[in-house]
Amino acid sequence: MRILVVNKFWYRRGGLESVMFDEISWLEAAGHEVAHFSTAHPENEESTWSGYFAPYRELGAGTTLRAGQKIRAALNMFWNREAAQRFDSLLRDCRPDLVHIHGIHRQLSPSILGVSARNGVPVVQTIHDYHHLCPADVLLYPDGTPCDPRRCGVFWYGPCVAGRCVRGDLAASILSAAETSWQRVWRSYERGVARFVTPSRFSAELMRRGGWTVPCDVVPNAVPNQERADVLGSGFCVVGRLSREKGVDIALAAARRAQVRMTVAGEGPLGSALEAAYPEVDFVGRLDAAAVAGLIARSRAVVVPSVCFETSSMSSLEAMAAGKPVIASAIGAIPELVTSEVDGLLVRPGDFEDLTAAMRRISQDDALCACLSKAARETVATRFSPERHMEGLLAVYRAACESQ
Repeated sequence: MRILVVNKFWYRRGGLESVMFDEISWLEAAGHEVAHFSTAHPENEESTWSGYFAPYRELGAGTTLRAGQKIRAALNMFWNREAAQRFDSLLRDCRPDLVHIHGIHRQLSPSILGVSARNGVPVVQTIHDYHHLCPADVLLYPDGTPCDPRRCGVFWYGPCVAGRCVRGDLAASILSAAETSWQRVWRSYERGVARFVTPSRFSAELMRRGGWTVPCDVVPNAVPNQERADVLGSGFCVVGRLSREKGVDIALAAARRAQVRMTVAGEGPLGSALEAAYPEVDFVGRLDAAAVAGLIARSRAVVVPSVCFETSSMSSLEAMAAGKPVIASAIGAIPELVTSEVDGLLVRPGDFEDLTAAMRRISQDDALCACLSKAARETVATRFSPERHMEGLLAVYRAACESQ
């Protein structure tokens, strides 16, 4: 099968891209051909298809665009004509059997979905966040509490504007709310996507409650088992974006109270403030995959302190694959990955005391740590292996092609 994979970034920016690049490598290893479409971001990895990539225009924080360029970038969120034209050229030259899209909002836009439809190529989309339900992508109120039940409706996103939910910025909230409403009213995704893929039952249910009628298949994320560490390790680590919804500040406060060593790998808007507030913590910035694996291998456990509805948690799976216990918030899809007291410990989201107690248990109880470590590897091998993931993904591909 020839598959055209689409995402607005073509480098390992976060969990979405890690999942995407892993899928590509597994597909190619199984003999499938994979082509690429993205934007021409300066950090992109090499691609033989980069000549087709659409221009990259950053409209968010730190943008260097002039006024006219900002207007053009804003309009492209609704319908990116140039991206559609370049995608059409690639589609005609590549002639894929199926298009698999990941994140296309804001940079590429659903304009490319119409191109696929006109060429008779079915489209599958993996849902990595909550953009289809929330203009801010994260389903959080401005004060950081989960947005449940959702204040916004299926077509009306006024509460996002009133709450300045996108970066606390009124203009950004208006623009994102208008874009999300536009796509729902015009049914851009419903008319262009044959099937959605979600990594968890939790996110699939939220899509259903949000009024989406596109068939939604649950295919859990996967990671290969890593080489088993000979020792339990020492200290704790957090790997991920340093932003409000990830709860990193809560983890660092708990580590200080528990008097355990903490290492933080990642970047984000809270980075500078957290470094100033916690000088005892080792902040190592964004690491490549090999360096992250090394950090996890040296650690006693990985902490996933999210306060948002995670669609999945690659940090949890990567830790478990390496035979490391996970201390994670019992929120969103995380309980679908981690079974408390079996292969990790679940704590109440945002609960500083609960997280502190869990860290103390793991740091002081070698027998518990060893037991959780062994079970964690077994969980990944039996439930979250690349083989099981590919089996599910290819079944979705076949269903999408048959529906065309």
